[in-house]
Amino acid sequence: MSKRAERMLRAVLALVLVALLAGTSAFADSIAVKLNASAKIYQSASGSARYIKAPKGLKVTLKACSEGWGQVSYKGHTGYVKLKFLDRVDPVKAYVTEGANIYKDADGSKKLGAVNAGSTVYVVGVDGSYVRVTDKSGGKVGYIKASVLSATKVKYDDSESGDVGGGDAAADAVPESLRSTTTSPDASKVEYAIYLAQNLLGTPYSSNANPPKTFDCAKFCYYCYSNAKCGSIKSSSYGQGYDDSFKKISHDDLKRGDLVCFDTVSDDDQSDHTGIYLGGGYFLHASSAAKKVILSSLNSGYYKRTFSWGRRIFD
Repeated sequence: MSKRAERMLRAVLALVLVALLAGTSAFADSIAVKLNASAKIYQSASGSARYIKAPKGLKVTLKACSEGWGQVSYKGHTGYVKLKFLDRVDPVKAYVTEGANIYKDADGSKKLGAVNAGSTVYVVGVDGSYVRVTDKSGGKVGYIKASVLSATKVKYDDSESGDVGGGDAAADAVPESLRSTTTSPDASKVEYAIYLAQNLLGTPYSSNANPPKTFDCAKFCYYCYSNAKCGSIKSSSYGQGYDDSFKKISHDDLKRGDLVCFDTVSDDDQSDHTGIYLGGGYFLHASSAAKKVILSSLNSGYYKRTFSWGRRIFD
């Protein structure tokens, strides 16, 4: 990348970060922020300037920001704090424009999970080219690239994604020939896993899953397979997709009850999303975009393009 292109990219990122941190009013109004850790407040925007130490949780007013520094005021005094130490008191809602990873730190070294296009996050701060986000409850904090966030909601196209009927919320959304009536794993583990899955249609999606009340994609698969006594299965989409203790299956060799894996995020990981295959090109999964457990098709659209492989959970 040329130096000119790098400067342009930094300028664009800076605008995005400032807009997200400040909300729609940018810096027309002062912003209530708090320290997310004990930090130094400097007399000027320089690490060599004189400073005082301030405790975690101290509330200050953000007046402006530039090159990683925030100008803050507290009881009539002005100082400067690194932006990475400042969190908005009132988070700003933002929308994910494309599949992306959530990381533990602002260096992309440790992946916590992934979010699909259309997901909602709540911005509390910035750190370099990453935005610090939380869930609605404020209980989960992670970092996501600023470039995949928008202040406006992403339109979700059910026909493009391959969702059947926009994600019908009843077991009878499953074609009759593919429904399971098996109510015990002792009769058939495969059929019982599918029985559980079909009866969870319409259950709300949550990135902070609490089965069986809410699910993310991996916890949905884990819940159904585990209760069907399939043995040891991982609880993350990455772990499920890359677990070689289960046979890797191509699209043409998929069988009823197989785990299906999708590459929905632009990274080296090709198992960002998982579901349970029913046969006939259909699968069940917890969709972050549809916000619930839905029935989708592998035969066309988004999921046909992003399919990676399957795993044979039941021999």
